[in-house]
Amino acid sequence: MWNKSKEQNAFVITITPQTITCSHITRKTLSSPLFLHSYHNNTFDNLELENLVLFNPTNIARHIRDHYKPLQSKKTPALIALQGPSLYTKIVSVTTAHPQLEHFNLSHAPHWLWHYSYLYSQDHRHYFYVCGIKRTLLLQYQLLSISAQIPLCVITTEYMALLQLYRHIFGTAFRHTQLGEALAERNNNVEQLFTKDDLYRVLSIPSSQTITDKDHIPLLTACGLFVAEGFSS
Repeated sequence: MWNKSKEQNAFVITITPQTITCSHITRKTLSSPLFLHSYHNNTFDNLELENLVLFNPTNIARHIRDHYKPLQSKKTPALIALQGPSLYTKIVSVTTAHPQLEHFNLSHAPHWLWHYSYLYSQDHRHYFYVCGIKRTLLLQYQLLSISAQIPLCVITTEYMALLQLYRHIFGTAFRHTQLGEALAERNNNVEQLFTKDDLYRVLSIPSSQTITDKDHIPLLTACGLFVAEGFSS
């Protein structure tokens, strides 16, 4: 998805039922570290949304548009990661290594959109991260991007973005069995795969930018979404 210029850049939005963050991240080459140009973390306090369902898209779009405005002339691609109870997210084990959607015992109602990603294998079973979103909710966020005047390229989940970052951190040393052991030790909590130092390993943050503990997961998520879209491996 990147343009042909050497520098890669993206405007990454993370949304939970409580907060919205906007990050502008760049990278000069695939081997360069990521650099944070701007970051804003805001709390929803005017009933803008409930369980990710948008109730005041006008205010949310205005907030996004204000932070994206300096990037508009460059048409910087926008990426969104969602986390909340309106999404279906689950780790499912099946007996086949190459399953089809029907192997996961999911709703086949047409108003659901599904995606799954391989995690690891253990004891002749294969574990996948499965996520789903209702098409009406997805449409809300697509319309939000139009209202905010951002060129939306990807909508995914926080969990998926963090999985991609974990793989990126280990690089060629990444092993699915290692991921399985790490998740099992943490009761499948992907956020616990990372230490505070991991953020500063992958992202260069200017001293002028104040970062607190509440910003670590949103920024790690933004980095995961960035690297996932920046290359395929």
